[in-house]
Amino acid sequence: MSDTDSLRRQSDALHTKVRLYANTPERQSPEAFNTLALEIASYQAAAMPGARRLLQNNKLKSWEDIPPVYVDSFRLGRVAAHLPSEDQALFMTSGTTSSQSGCHAVRKLQTYNELALNLGRSALLQDYSSALVVALAEAPATPSTSSLSHMMRLFIESFDGRAMVMEPKGVPFSSSEAGRFLVNRSLIDLPGLRRALRLAIRRNEPLLLLGTAFSLLALLETLDGETLQTPSQTRVMVTGGFKGKQTEVSETQLRSKIRKALGLDPKNLIGEYGMTELTSQLYEQAGGEEGVYFPPPWLRVDPVDPVTFKPLDADQVGLARFIDLGNIDSALAVVVQDQIQRVGQGIRLLGRATRAPLRGCSLPYESLLLRNQPQATPGERP
Repeated sequence: MSDTDSLRRQSDALHTKVRLYANTPERQSPEAFNTLALEIASYQAAAMPGARRLLQNNKLKSWEDIPPVYVDSFRLGRVAAHLPSEDQALFMTSGTTSSQSGCHAVRKLQTYNELALNLGRSALLQDYSSALVVALAEAPATPSTSSLSHMMRLFIESFDGRAMVMEPKGVPFSSSEAGRFLVNRSLIDLPGLRRALRLAIRRNEPLLLLGTAFSLLALLETLDGETLQTPSQTRVMVTGGFKGKQTEVSETQLRSKIRKALGLDPKNLIGEYGMTELTSQLYEQAGGEEGVYFPPPWLRVDPVDPVTFKPLDADQVGLARFIDLGNIDSALAVVVQDQIQRVGQGIRLLGRATRAPLRGCSLPYESLLLRNQPQATPGERP
């Protein structure tokens, strides 16, 4: 067996272990997390020269000892333990001021999908088995180069998966059908959203609306003070930053206006935090403190010193360091330029570090924020 074949077998085995860990709560002990993290670190050191150099002077006893990769590494070169021919997805960063985008090479989408669905279902559906799901975003290409667009399509397919008609049985489903993705040529498809709301009401089920901060702000501008009739327990997932290259919006005010426009129960506006370079996401807890995000059991997040990358005390503000078991074939430990502070078992996001370039999935939707745009016409495919 060649070294390459041996490494692929190691990767396959680790993917299986991580999915089993994520889907089996009784396995999610601190000891099991530590064992998995050290196994992944060992595999990455064997498969990637860069990881090997990071680890050569480190004797790892705990996941806390794993030296992190700075997030810009994904922009400066390929961070992957496998060949480009093995990529099942190549997710690109968006919104940076740099001319060079970063990318995250994904070898096994099954792991990405299972982890995203596991957490998204508990955070967004909660006590409902399904919902009518639409997205304030442009329809993604196939394959998608945006991890957020991929996740939105995944949620539409897995949490809904029915044609947008009153009696969907027997009607072919497509996640690209008209009315699923509600941004069309830089316009908000308000008629499409109204149709989705009416259908959810007739079905007596909640609507799940997925959007970025700026796409939700564009919806408010398109509504121009109008409020919409929404079904009971309608939920909105908001993600992305609230500061753009030319626009900055108050997160508190935006959330308040969205709740009013859609008649939402406050607990049903739920923040999501994720990034291209990570496999895993964090969510706010429904009814919990606004702006506090909680990692799943397969992710650890800590504030670290911006120079040494050493963990800080719980009440101190530092850069966010992630240990993501989903990043089997890229970088297990990543430090980013977002400032955080620990709050109990969660973290509070405190914005970008000083002089850090703007980045994130919300920025591409800043162009929607043009006053008095015409609305998309009924029936247009988003």
